[in-house]
Amino acid sequence: MKARCKYCRKSLGGETSNGTSHLRTHIKTCIQKRIHDGSQKILGPNYKPAGNPQLSASQYNYEVSRKELCSMILVHEYPLSLVDHVGFKRFCCSLQPQFNVPSRNTVKKDILSLYGVERGKYQTIIDGNLGRVAITTDLWTARNQKRGYMAVTGHFIDNSWKLRNIMMRFMYVPAPHTSERLADRLFDCLLDWNIDGKLSSITLDNCTTNDSMIFHMRTKLLSSDLLLDGKLVHMRCSAHILNLIVRDGLDAIKDAINLIRESVVYWNSTPKRVQTFFEVAKQLKLSVEKKLVLDCPTRWNSTYHMLSVAIPYKDVFFRLSLRDNHYTSVPSGEQWEFASTVIGKLEIFSEITELFSGSKYPTANLFFPKICDLRLKLNEWGLDPNPVIFGMASQMALKFDKYWDDIHLVLAVSVVLDPRYKLHVIEYYAGKFGNTETGLVAENIKQMICGLIRDYQTKAEKKSGSETGTSSGSGSGSASATELDFELFVSQRKKSKTSLITTELDMYLAEDIIPRTAEFDLLLWWKLNGLKYPTLQSIARDFLAIPITSVPSESAFSSGGRLLDPHRSRLHYSTVEAMMCTRSWIMEDMQRGKMQLYLSKLLV
Repeated sequence: MKARCKYCRKSLGGETSNGTSHLRTHIKTCIQKRIHDGSQKILGPNYKPAGNPQLSASQYNYEVSRKELCSMILVHEYPLSLVDHVGFKRFCCSLQPQFNVPSRNTVKKDILSLYGVERGKYQTIIDGNLGRVAITTDLWTARNQKRGYMAVTGHFIDNSWKLRNIMMRFMYVPAPHTSERLADRLFDCLLDWNIDGKLSSITLDNCTTNDSMIFHMRTKLLSSDLLLDGKLVHMRCSAHILNLIVRDGLDAIKDAINLIRESVVYWNSTPKRVQTFFEVAKQLKLSVEKKLVLDCPTRWNSTYHMLSVAIPYKDVFFRLSLRDNHYTSVPSGEQWEFASTVIGKLEIFSEITELFSGSKYPTANLFFPKICDLRLKLNEWGLDPNPVIFGMASQMALKFDKYWDDIHLVLAVSVVLDPRYKLHVIEYYAGKFGNTETGLVAENIKQMICGLIRDYQTKAEKKSGSETGTSSGSGSGSASATELDFELFVSQRKKSKTSLITTELDMYLAEDIIPRTAEFDLLLWWKLNGLKYPTLQSIARDFLAIPITSVPSESAFSSGGRLLDPHRSRLHYSTVEAMMCTRSWIMEDMQRGKMQLYLSKLLV
């Protein structure tokens, strides 16, 4: 007895003893069934990540529609109660009457299921990645829930040499938020993603709790699995360091800042005062394109923005003080002059902070010249005859020197691994800083890179040796005399490899630097030159992925604040984590889809 497929007419075993597994397998793989499955195709738009939708023949699939509904809710941060709205149900019915809008509990289960699928996909990517993973993390307290959440973001260069950053956890941390508890939660995250043995660094804000947390993390991690036995595991957030440096500098004009802040508060307090302020500005024939803004005292860039907007209106404030007797916080002309001078000096800090604060950050090699230019400016301001500028520069230089040793190694190695700079940029800035022995400074950086090369080669040899031992141990019989002699020969070659360590670096440094162009792709260059410099390529893969700020983790809190608004403050923390992480992964896929579509258009 035979069973015949209704689509391809293929004959299969139909006896009872044959079972039904082969029939189900054929149904899943039958090409004719996929073409003629009996359901009517609909001509409709096929939406792409970017560009205009194109018409295509498609079939209604209820499961696909439910998945797209979950993606829509996550990407656009809609509330789960959207599926209970009558208007939304009527809209879905008008599009496809067969689509039964699920309840909010069903959507919640679908989101948790989608979270598991997406997490498994990214776990496979990280497990198969050849390079190390850098971590940025920060703690945030949800205002409406009064709960603490820790965002953990992973950064790495994938096997296609593309810079990637993904959210790994958005986990609830019960109070009290001690350093031991934070370290335990972070270490659990590393174990959960299986990256405790391939960690490169952890970027954190500068506070005593984080310093203690790193101390506890060192006791949990194996130093042999870390870069340089864990010397680089703690990376301080450079954006936070800049914030501390500038706040010390702004103390030189704190009296003027307080008066300007009080003036902004006074003339923004009521609609009548705002109207009066701009009427006077028009009388003085001043442009009124920008409105007065109030700063956040803990963030210097907001203070910089407040002063930048208020300084052009200094004549308006003086005129208003003559008209309104209640307005008594007007700054003097000398204070306005000091504020204007300081703001002009701090423009370079604003540009660097804007560069550091990008969530889609550039590779670490671009930061070293910016930091050196900043130090040169501080040296220049230290020679200013103005006592205010001199005092400001002195305070900022002390704070700069305090944190420079914590970040200069990663930045220096990264910029040397840029073929457009190499050691030339180290020698250039060493001369600018007044160091007469510029060659010695460059030689010190070179020796650090040689130490990294030895570390990488030693770990690679141990890894290959363990794999060789495993494979040889699986065989039968003892090794012959010839094999033993060969192993002795190989070990002697490894001992004499000290001269070969510097050969790869010397050959790289001996080549001419590449012209600096905007179109230069550093990651693509290392991808193509890996055969020539294999060890340096491995170092570049790990160091160029290290973020020098914790902004990527902090940016997740903005989305978390919108998710946990007063109307959704009762979401369970496991649901919050699933929604935050899955949204991040879906957005990552969409961004990569846009880039692939853009590249395909360029190729056409």
